[in-house]
Amino acid sequence: MLDWLRLVPNGLIAVSAGYRTLFCAGAVAFALAASTLPSESLAQAGGQDATPVKDRNIGAARAGATRLPRSEGDQAIVNGWPLYRTERGQTAFNDAMAALTATEGAAPPAQAFKGCIGLECNLSLPALSADGWMPAGRIWVSPAEYVLIAHSPRSRSYRLRGARGMKYFVFHEFHNGSRNTDVFDTISSHARAVFVPLYMSKPMTDAKGRRFVVVMQVAPHDVVSIHASNKGSAGPGIEVAKNHAEVTEPLQELAGILVATMIKNAAPQLQIVNHQGVEGLSMLGAYERRLSAVRAGAPAVALPFVPALAPRVASASGSFDDMILRPGMSPRIPVAERGIVPPRAAVAAVPATSAVMSPLAENLRVNLETMKRHPDFAGIIPADVAAIAEEAREAGVVYLLDANRRVLGRIEPHRENGTVVNGKFVYVPAERADAKPKFVRTAALAPARTVALRPTLDEPVTPKR
Repeated sequence: MLDWLRLVPNGLIAVSAGYRTLFCAGAVAFALAASTLPSESLAQAGGQDATPVKDRNIGAARAGATRLPRSEGDQAIVNGWPLYRTERGQTAFNDAMAALTATEGAAPPAQAFKGCIGLECNLSLPALSADGWMPAGRIWVSPAEYVLIAHSPRSRSYRLRGARGMKYFVFHEFHNGSRNTDVFDTISSHARAVFVPLYMSKPMTDAKGRRFVVVMQVAPHDVVSIHASNKGSAGPGIEVAKNHAEVTEPLQELAGILVATMIKNAAPQLQIVNHQGVEGLSMLGAYERRLSAVRAGAPAVALPFVPALAPRVASASGSFDDMILRPGMSPRIPVAERGIVPPRAAVAAVPATSAVMSPLAENLRVNLETMKRHPDFAGIIPADVAAIAEEAREAGVVYLLDANRRVLGRIEPHRENGTVVNGKFVYVPAERADAKPKFVRTAALAPARTVALRPTLDEPVTPKR
């Protein structure tokens, strides 16, 4: 019999559905542990964690991949790693994550940026290599944000454009009917001649809560490419993850400043432009604002740069969740802030009705009212939940209902790599507000407890220094 419910605020939030893994913004992970059994260790890493990042899901069957993804967070997770629909997209994603891991380290202090706001400074930046590649690595633009430059070469040979044919650097935006803004999947779609040598992702968040964008270079900057036909495809360009109706993210604009500045330093004759109409116009505006500040005498700043050294990129490994904070996940909470809800002594009066309801359902039935009043759960458990239901005792899924027996959401087992993790559950809000249950076992919540919650810790606390 389960005797207590523990919040696990470690950011492990996942809801598996076949090969698809959805990440819900309102989801929160729970853990249930039996009094007579030890909790399952969270240190059980998948076998793929030890595989070099660059090799993951390469050569794998792609039948389970997401066919119509909308963003970087909409890819299937297979063996603990996103599975892209093509080897090309997989390679690009792996290359980005390897560069991310290879450049991991402490963030620079605020003093390193000398008060530079919006990069409107005289920037000292790494130079392109002699063969036309931007330096792979992490360029910090603030103590909490950076631009990750990664390489994912398309082929071993390129047809290069001469200096006289290099006239423009062009800002593009993604325009497609599927609204797909996954930069790596877009690289999959550009499967023939090099469309553009550079791609930029939407902002992502790493496992430490810091925001970044990926700038992926797939060919030398002076490669013959086929973008910007209205300008004769005369020079390099960058595809930026943004659809027509969306606003360009500020971090994307900062990344655009860095890329355009580095490319122009390598080829001073280039004119920095946007594509037709307003496409890329906001990024061009940010670049030109910086130029105006430099002409007005802006201070010189060398942005902190961590190079992605080739040996470290090749050998990079680790868990996906140790690299990326996936959509819907919360930042990890220090152990000292974790609590048990409710205290064990308060559960003594649990009715012995588990022969009808599952242990999970019975535990929730008597504890949800208390959880709704606790600050750790107030924004998680719906205030109007009045009952619970389950389709079958052995199914392991409990539905939360309002007074009209409409489904508000469900609590179900958490899965990692397709395997249920014992004692850990997730809450997922209902997709339809008018959904009605079809379950055979329902139960009203127990009366609200008068015992005050006194959260305790179930693991040692490291004193703050």
